[in-house]
Amino acid sequence: AKETRENLLFADVDILIPAAVEMQISANNADKIKAKIIAEAANGPVTPSAHEILLSKNKLVIPDLFLNMGGVVVSYFEWLKNLNHVSYGKLTWKYEEESNYLLLSSVENSLNQFFHDDKIKIKPSEQYLNRIAGASEKDIVHSGLTYTMERSAKELIGCASEYNLGLNYRLAAYIVAITKIVNAYSNGGITM
Repeated sequence: AKETRENLLFADVDILIPAAVEMQISANNADKIKAKIIAEAANGPVTPSAHEILLSKNKLVIPDLFLNMGGVVVSYFEWLKNLNHVSYGKLTWKYEEESNYLLLSSVENSLNQFFHDDKIKIKPSEQYLNRIAGASEKDIVHSGLTYTMERSAKELIGCASEYNLGLNYRLAAYIVAITKIVNAYSNGGITM
């Protein structure tokens, strides 16, 4: 890292992360953006007209609608926890622990049968024992957030591919979101 006096929005970087100000990339300055990827960490840092300019220059804009969802997802997890008055994992911890030990036992039995040997013993590593001893709430939240973000990213990429949207992941995000709303209404018996 080095100190600079230039406007960081126009720096020659691979990834630009506008993270504080709405509409800071507009039609007036979008053509000066050198970054290949713009990751919208702020709410609405790229105006619609700037987004079109960036797309025309083959820039990947990771939309705020996707990138900012982590905080909302974690808030939802907290709401669920408070609603149920039960901490994460408390209801399933023992079941998961027993399932893991049964899996190890099954692998051990299969190996002994395959090799016609009763001497093979699978001993869990210290790392495995620590993991199976129970995840912290932080571990569980991170796991759930990672799963949600990965699944959502795959949905965006799949949607962009299905509809030939190129790098327009903002439009893909809107399509995915609206499709989910329509499906929720439809599955709930509400017709439009």
